[in-house]
Amino acid sequence: MTRNLTQQLNVTRHGRGIIPVVMIHGFGCDQTAWSRLLPRLEAHYRLILLDLPGFGAADPAAFDPGRHGDPAGHAEDVAALCEELDLEGAMMVGHSIGGTIGMMASVLRPGTFRKLCLICSSARYLDEPPHYRGGYSEAELEGLMQLMEQNYLDWAGTLSTVALGDAGTPNHRHDLQQRLLAVPPEVLRPLARSIFFGDTRHLLPRVTTPSVIVQTAHDAIVPMEAAEYLAETLPDGDLVVMQTAGHYPQLTDPETLAWVLRGCLTVSDR
Repeated sequence: MTRNLTQQLNVTRHGRGIIPVVMIHGFGCDQTAWSRLLPRLEAHYRLILLDLPGFGAADPAAFDPGRHGDPAGHAEDVAALCEELDLEGAMMVGHSIGGTIGMMASVLRPGTFRKLCLICSSARYLDEPPHYRGGYSEAELEGLMQLMEQNYLDWAGTLSTVALGDAGTPNHRHDLQQRLLAVPPEVLRPLARSIFFGDTRHLLPRVTTPSVIVQTAHDAIVPMEAAEYLAETLPDGDLVVMQTAGHYPQLTDPETLAWVLRGCLTVSDR
């Protein structure tokens, strides 16, 4: 490809601060999912937003079905983008699988980030009784994937309702459903299977960057046990619990999330 990654991934820059913060959107979204959060962070940070291949306004030519059906392919792109931008010692804010992708990129390119903020992220969604609770049985995940295959519209509506929980108003649910439906099924289906049945727990000991796991108190997608596992297993991990509900706090409670992130992103290096 002749276009560089900054162009391919539709990189945009916001804010008047000095500290660079790479923001990686989550499953079924794009960088516009951060729009309600940006005004609350722009005075403090230099925000770097992107669209992962297959999402938002990313160059369609950048999408490779083989590579981007797995979070590892996206992590390679994020690491390469940070190399292109010559980022060293930046911050990373990632939502859900975006946090996992950023964490994986930190392993691929050590020194890129000096702190990771993982919002409602998980290393494993599948339960492994009695030692690990990811939130779902194999039958539940297969049912979700079957609904995705058979009725994409119903799947998007169901996921939006479940993910937002009590925090979701009808407008929030409609917003999230439309975001999910905007992503072509051929992009989202293989990535969904890779995410929901994947396992990144083996990578956690290799993450040397200090990490803050930002978890809502009531998240139907990521149970508190999964967030606690991340904080306990990462070599330098802390857990911060937001007293709010839902899997998408950047959509439903951006004010509280911004307050939490400002605290996380200004913590001194240890």
